[in-house]
Amino acid sequence: MFPMVTGFINYGQQTVRAARYIGQSFMITLSHANHLPVTIQYPYEKLITSERFRGRIHFEFDKCIVCEVCVRVCPIDLPVID
Repeated sequence: MFPMVTGFINYGQQTVRAARYIGQSFMITLSHANHLPVTIQYPYEKLITSERFRGRIHFEFDKCIVCEVCVRVCPIDLPVID
């Protein structure tokens, strides 16, 4: 084939491929439009943790100033400060 015809065929294939990718990305965008937002406006709203939550609070004993933030933040009321 002539180089010019081959160039038009490649251009057409690339155009079809680009249109397919744009269509796929548009479908993904539309599928995500139905979901509710999951952002929580902390500290005004707090996430409700389950009773089986096993997270740990990072605590450095040497830097503790007894401000009791760890007591207020703990979801299971574990720390007790005397």
